[in-house]
Amino acid sequence: MKKKLKLTVIFMILSLSGSTLLAQSSDDYFHRSAGHYIGADLPEALRVGVLGLQKYSADKKLNALVEKIKEELEKQQQQQQQQQQQQQQEQEKKEQEKQQQEQEQEQERQEQQNKEEKEAQQQQENQQQAQQQEEQQDDKQQELPKPDEISKEEAERILKALQNQEQDLQKARKKKGKGRRRTGKDW
Repeated sequence: MKKKLKLTVIFMILSLSGSTLLAQSSDDYFHRSAGHYIGADLPEALRVGVLGLQKYSADKKLNALVEKIKEELEKQQQQQQQQQQQQQQEQEKKEQEKQQQEQEQEQERQEQQNKEEKEAQQQQENQQQAQQQEEQQDDKQQELPKPDEISKEEAERILKALQNQEQDLQKARKKKGKGRRRTGKDW
């Protein structure tokens, strides 16, 4: 029984102290709200201040604190919006720069590809020209006799000239031979 009595007394003490905790003055709400405000916990500061205003709506200090908290919350929201806008603008700027850089790289790649194609085409044209020149030179060389060779017509003409010369020499020898007599031995 003594145990029950002790428990009852403890329970009553706790319940009385709890009710005193619940019964707060406007200054208590003000100080709790101001503590959260100073600690930069504005949502909690506003919640405690609004609770205090529900009980003590005529308190000027509490009303002023709640208004100040609301102003600070609005400033924070505006700052957050500005930061978000700045971040978004920076992100868009980075994306535009990235797109511009990609476009420049693509343009450089296209220019390089065009340059390579032109060079390949020029090289092919040069090879074709060289091949045509070689073919023309080959044709000219086939048309012209080689220095050591003569054409068939030229050979025939030379042969006839040599035959005519031979015949002339033989005729000249015969004439010389008829005019000279042989006389005896010359020794």
